[in-house]
Amino acid sequence: MDRIKKAATPHIFRHTHISMRAEAEIDIATIMRRVGHDDMKTTMKIYTHVTDKMKKMLLKGLKITSEAFFI
Repeated sequence: MDRIKKAATPHIFRHTHISMRAEAEIDIATIMRRVGHDDMKTTMKIYTHVTDKMKKMLLKGLKITSEAFFI
C-alpha cells in the first residue's frame, strides 16, 4: 500500500473536497460558490486534481465513443 507523503492539514482537505466535487461532476460554478472562489482559473488550476476515478471515467467514455464509431 502506498504511503501518504504529505502532512494532513486543513488545506489539503480543501483540495480533496474540491477534487471530489469535480469527480462527482458537479458544475464548476457551484463548486466555486461553495468554496468562495471568484476566479475559475484558481479553482481549475490549483484545486482540482485528476483522480483515479476521473481517469477511469475518461477511458470508459473513450471506449464507448470508439465502439459507437466503428459499429
